[in-house]
Amino acid sequence: MNTGKQFFTALEALRGIAAIMVMFLHTGGTLGPLPANISYLGVDFFFLLSGVVLANSYEKPLLAGEISPAGFLLQRIIRLYPLYLLSLPIGLLSYALQFGLEPLAGLLPRALLFIPNPNPEGPFPLNGPSWSLFFELWAGLLFALVLIRLSFRTVLTIALGAACITTYGASIGGNFDIGHQPGYLGFGFSRVLFSFSLGICLCRLHNVGKPTAANGNMTGLLVCGCLILITNIPASAFLGFPYFDLFICLVIFPAIVWVAMRTTQTGFIEMIFRWLGRLSYPIYILHGPIFSLLDSLRRRGFDLPASPAAGMVVVMAIFIVAGIATVCFDEPVRKKLKMMVSPNPPSTAPQSAA
Repeated sequence: MNTGKQFFTALEALRGIAAIMVMFLHTGGTLGPLPANISYLGVDFFFLLSGVVLANSYEKPLLAGEISPAGFLLQRIIRLYPLYLLSLPIGLLSYALQFGLEPLAGLLPRALLFIPNPNPEGPFPLNGPSWSLFFELWAGLLFALVLIRLSFRTVLTIALGAACITTYGASIGGNFDIGHQPGYLGFGFSRVLFSFSLGICLCRLHNVGKPTAANGNMTGLLVCGCLILITNIPASAFLGFPYFDLFICLVIFPAIVWVAMRTTQTGFIEMIFRWLGRLSYPIYILHGPIFSLLDSLRRRGFDLPASPAAGMVVVMAIFIVAGIATVCFDEPVRKKLKMMVSPNPPSTAPQSAA
């Protein structure tokens, strides 16, 4: 399957940073009280990156019939599911400590099948952040069946229309952090469709121009710094909350990704960027149940410290667990599953982990 696709090292680093920013948003008091910021937009950044990377890796093969939509969806399930399953025992223990064993009989089958739950704890109470994976898979299926066959203008129109719907929902909910609460699940579809479609447009623009990637270690570090600064903007720093979020997702995030796509990294910086990409999904999918378990233990009377110092120990532990899970579990399991599905798989570039 020779598609001429390109591996964007800087996007790997940006995905890792976005995962870290979202992780700090979900500390559950483990680091003590933290001021509210807009790091929830890291999820929108994931959706944008997925649109770019999946279009770059799969648009031509899907159009050429080299891979079917069902085959594409299977690839996405293989990419996302092993670590998600690994996180479920932690989520089960956390939920049982808070609510007992009885509700698990109904929750576990839905969690295994990725079916949202209509309860106050959120659509995926065993792993809160995994709500975005549900919409990620939905967007991937829509991409394989419909979006790849639409013109650039049509996809852009869909992105802008979804942006309007998301902004409407944000005007009710207060900001773009919607799609995972009871009553707002429908806005999750518009939220992912907005940024995912925009990512497809960015990829197509890049492929048309085919700009020569410049050696950009400093540029790569700069865009990573920009993402850190943006996601740490205090929630009280501006007015017109939904419209500020819209501006970030519609203008600033695409600009960061566009600059990152036009650079290559070398040496130590390239190694760090690639590792950030490898750890991004493990950090994202494992941190929620871990912080939830710590919170459940506190509720049960365990005297666990809640301070920046103690919290950073937990954060470092999550990094270590994510690295071990990546090397010893996720990557070997995915390799075996791919061999089972396709004994002679074509050579492909790394895929989106968002």
